[in-house]
Amino acid sequence: MFPHRKKMEIRILPSTLAVAMVLVCGDISRTGIAQQKQHDMPMSGSFQRAISSEAFMNVLPHGSLETASEPKPFPNAISTKEIAQADPTQSATQAAYEVDNANLPSGAVATAQYQSPSTPPPIGSGVAVEQPFQSQTTATPAIPEMQSATNPVGWRERLGLDNSQPNFLVGYEAIGLHRSNDSVGPYSQNAPLQNFDRELTGRFTVSRLFGGLERIDFIFTGPFHFEKQNSVSGPANSNLPVTISSGFDAADRHQQSHSIKFSSYELNRCSTGDDLSRFFYGLRFLDHNELYSLDATKGATGSHFRIETENFMAGGQIGLELFRPISQRFSVGCGSLVGVYGNFAKAAVSASNGANSILDASDSGFRINSMFGGHARLKYMVSKNIVASGGYELWYFPGLATAADQRLPGGPQPASFSLQSNDDQLFRGWSAGLSGRF
Repeated sequence: MFPHRKKMEIRILPSTLAVAMVLVCGDISRTGIAQQKQHDMPMSGSFQRAISSEAFMNVLPHGSLETASEPKPFPNAISTKEIAQADPTQSATQAAYEVDNANLPSGAVATAQYQSPSTPPPIGSGVAVEQPFQSQTTATPAIPEMQSATNPVGWRERLGLDNSQPNFLVGYEAIGLHRSNDSVGPYSQNAPLQNFDRELTGRFTVSRLFGGLERIDFIFTGPFHFEKQNSVSGPANSNLPVTISSGFDAADRHQQSHSIKFSSYELNRCSTGDDLSRFFYGLRFLDHNELYSLDATKGATGSHFRIETENFMAGGQIGLELFRPISQRFSVGCGSLVGVYGNFAKAAVSASNGANSILDASDSGFRINSMFGGHARLKYMVSKNIVASGGYELWYFPGLATAADQRLPGGPQPASFSLQSNDDQLFRGWSAGLSGRF
């Protein structure tokens, strides 16, 4: 159609075609990597992964690249060999950096640190300087432990106690007891004393728990303070021996009083079974003191008569307590104990007529005493660690030295007076209280 134009022949050498294909593939690979980075948005608290360049390649002098069989830990992972083939102009360090970023999970970014060689080649020498690549991850700083100022160590930890279960038990019971066989004399014919009223006191318990089934109890009961008194206006006479009765007969006034103080201290080792049984053994100390007095007024002269007794008992005891559940929260049971104590007893009598002492005698002794106790009790589980209880109990003490048991001397003083410790005493009454474990 155009005869004036010459036919042109274009020849493309194979080497030129290969170079063009490499350049086009390199652009495609870089475009794909850039799109992959843009698609994988970084996540908060990014997962940083370090890939050692030595695991995938060995960097040789003058920027040459030696690749090995490279694992692909993630889908669609690329290798340094693929990048190098796509773009021969890239250095090995840049290729490894592309691998680090392209092969990490979504949101992970590798941080690179480049270190220049200590002795770089001279400028203009024609030798390419290859900067070794070191891939590293920045570790997430550990959350520091709470300081003692914001989370102080508790008293349980300081004492080395177990926080998984209760370590202590504290309880209180109100006890109302009546004492039998309390008549003294009567040393006044005109003003006999009545029986003691019921005395109200408490029982305190503090226990150290070991594993829930073993414990050590400290129990204080008391102090009981029984007291009674009366008075009568004369003429009043006495039932005292003739040797000391002159100041108390035909008196204008008689006044009597009788008091008893009693306390108990216990230290027991207990074995319990699900709050339905308790076996214990330990030590007990009891202090039982009495004072009886008769005062007479005759004109301007006053006469006084006293009997004092003391019983301090110390020894061992053993006991058992059993309960039977009658509902989900109620249980009923009973218990008993027996103790053997050494009794250090003492008694003293004195009488005076005005400023003249007409009787002053005392005696002491030691004997083995015993004690028997028992109770019936109803328990109610308020919660897992709180228990309310109530019931009836009694204590029996044979062989005490009491004011009523002493025999007044009828002869010269004080040789004829001797200690008497043959009186039996029974304490009985109700109890109710509350205990808690923590």
